Amino acid sequence: MTRERAEQYRRLARECLVMSRAVSREEARAELVLMAESWVRLADEQDQEESSIEELLTPRHPVEEQPIAQQQQQVQPEEDDKKE
Repeated sequence: MTRERAEQYRRLARECLVMSRAVSREEARAELVLMAESWVRLADEQDQEESSIEELLTPRHPVEEQPIAQQQQQVQPEEDDKKE
């Protein structure tokens, strides 16, 4: 979800830059460029947030699989066998 949001923010930034080229007033152009920069900053924050989430979900020290120890039962002599 955050990656999709980051892409949406980048798309909005590109739209602001396209509009800034079509605007004749310098003040309006500067505002659109600032708005584009804000969208890019938000997109970067979303990417960083996603990276942080991925780090939290990824185990740092994978547990190595160890063989399962099996026990074998030994047949115990019955009471009658012990008397002999």
